[in-house]
Amino acid sequence: MRTVGVGLRPWRPADAPALAAAWADPDIAQWTAVPEDRSVEAAARWIAGWDERRRRGLLGEVGVAFVTDPPAMGWWVVPAARGRGVATAAVRRFVAEFLPVDEVVVEVDEANPASIAVARAAGFESVPPGWTVLRYHRPRP
Repeated sequence: MRTVGVGLRPWRPADAPALAAAWADPDIAQWTAVPEDRSVEAAARWIAGWDERRRRGLLGEVGVAFVTDPPAMGWWVVPAARGRGVATAAVRRFVAEFLPVDEVVVEVDEANPASIAVARAAGFESVPPGWTVLRYHRPRP
């Protein structure tokens, strides 16, 4: 597999149209939580709240929600970036460089084979009985 270079950075105000378009994408809306208001204005408000979300552990659209134990991770990529290894590279980089805990889980619908493949390639392992919950443990040095 070809290695994909992925840069992770905070959202910028100028990214609001791209974020609104991503929220409107049917695949992203099907597999992730997107707001009801998917307008550019709503995206701009969401981006303006970046600092607060960053304090909670979210980086870009690979993020961690610390409302469960272990925390839950999620990701998405826009349609033009799918199938090129971008999500896998971003998740791998996030867990290697930015994950503030040693363990996270991700819930992936079994009807979403692309996200299952990303999770597996990034080092997540299934939690029995199937692929709906995957767990990542940071390797010990």
